[in-house]
Amino acid sequence: MTAAREQLHRLAERIAVDEFGGEVIVEPIPGYQMLTRRRLVDPLPGVRAARALANAARGLLVERARDARAAGRSWDEIGEALGLPNGAADEPRAEAAFAEVVEGRRAEPAWRSFEAPSTYWRCGSCGELITDYGTGSSSHPDDQETGHGETCARHGASLTKWRTDTGWSD
Repeated sequence: MTAAREQLHRLAERIAVDEFGGEVIVEPIPGYQMLTRRRLVDPLPGVRAARALANAARGLLVERARDARAAGRSWDEIGEALGLPNGAADEPRAEAAFAEVVEGRRAEPAWRSFEAPSTYWRCGSCGELITDYGTGSSSHPDDQETGHGETCARHGASLTKWRTDTGWSD
């Protein structure tokens, strides 16, 4: 983890506790005798803190880009500072930088549009690594999350709720 990332984690934890009522516990890391990790008892204050930081960082990015333009820097130079490649996704770097800073849109390579967006996490019920594709009001739980164990209570409850809500049976 980079120093900036470590500082951001500490700041997010402090904001979660100070501003959103979070509580931190220190627990042993499974498989190690001496190593521990800090975590929030309830992750939602951490989500709120991360959103607050993201909003602040977004505002800071816009401010700094304005400062750079006022100092005579080009959108291409700002794009280079943002780490944008020149000419990616059929869009010149200067245009991609303007789109990201002013419009709030992140340039993505064309091939990314064919991928289903997802994230992953470890299920607290079955312990398996889950791929999470997001929610759909009537989509089957197996279309939203994959990887649960066959006897996972959490996934079983999701299936039961889906069957009740939709009137379907597998």
